[in-house]
Amino acid sequence: MVPRWKIAREIETLRQQAQALPERLIGAARQRRLDARFPSDHRLLNGAAPLTPKVAIFLVYQPRGMAASVLATCRHLARRGYAVMLVSNAPVSAQDQRTLGSCVWRFVERPNFGYDFGGYRDGIRLLWHWSVAPEHLVILNDSVWFPLDDAETLLSTMERSNAGFMGALRHVDQGEPEAEHAGIFLSYFFHIKRSVLSSAVFLDYWNHYVATSNKYLTVRRGERGFSRALFAAGVPSEGVYSRDRLLRVIAQQPVEAIVKTLEYGAYTDPHLQRERDELMGAGARDSAWRARAMAHIEAVSARRNFHSSFCYATIGLMGVPLLKKNRGELQVRMRRQYVRAVEAGDLPRPDTATFQEILASVAG
Repeated sequence: MVPRWKIAREIETLRQQAQALPERLIGAARQRRLDARFPSDHRLLNGAAPLTPKVAIFLVYQPRGMAASVLATCRHLARRGYAVMLVSNAPVSAQDQRTLGSCVWRFVERPNFGYDFGGYRDGIRLLWHWSVAPEHLVILNDSVWFPLDDAETLLSTMERSNAGFMGALRHVDQGEPEAEHAGIFLSYFFHIKRSVLSSAVFLDYWNHYVATSNKYLTVRRGERGFSRALFAAGVPSEGVYSRDRLLRVIAQQPVEAIVKTLEYGAYTDPHLQRERDELMGAGARDSAWRARAMAHIEAVSARRNFHSSFCYATIGLMGVPLLKKNRGELQVRMRRQYVRAVEAGDLPRPDTATFQEILASVAG
């Protein structure tokens, strides 16, 4: 029997696809009208933090007021030398301005239109408008908790890389081999160096991007379109965390780490969960068991998001410093496993405010 959550997901996908048809016809003209009013229809406020050679465009949607984890992210970015441009798809209260002001360079209130890529585009165009050309630009949104650990190395890794365009997580479709320009970078965390910010492909993409509040089109034009445009132009690129890297890291671990990888695995495919349960129930953990376990992990990672499936390995062994907030079934199950691992002492505990939000996301 098909689970109710899977039926609801498919119905929503079909609804979004149907709504995309008229959106394709009117989107370009509407974008021209919005651009003609830019930036007058945005509320721009200065924070107390200075402009630096490193800028972070942090897109948030917090209509009930800023969550404590937003402050944690802004503080972390500021400590790492980033001037935070907080782009909000909801009004920012005076209280939130005071709370966040010391670690935010500029606040940008914009109409709630276009999802994350609409906000990303406005942030980038404001940098152009202000003639700000940072050496490093991070683009992220509040669909993830970041950082899970103040000692994270993601930002420094991106800054040191020879690549001009980087994503925290690379996604490739099932059966697609990983390579420099394979797949896409997931849209919640990018890093772009100045050489790419001034490139023709970057300028052309953002000048012609048509924002939409249709999720189906946003994924295709934004998350997929951005990576593919820069990949097609041959921009030197690197996905810091990827499926293949995960498999290499796990393959180097002792059997105890492989057991924990399986113990804290999250599944939405019953046959794969049964396979995991059989592995966990096996008595001998010899070389044959290890080979079966690795084959299982590879099969799951080919079918489902590797970070959502194996949080112990991605966070504890590979050092991924972020966690998805969305209500997808696999992500909810993953967060439950993450909480189990933290409470058992098998993964490091994030700051109190962030952990409380994660706990609330899986309550009930």
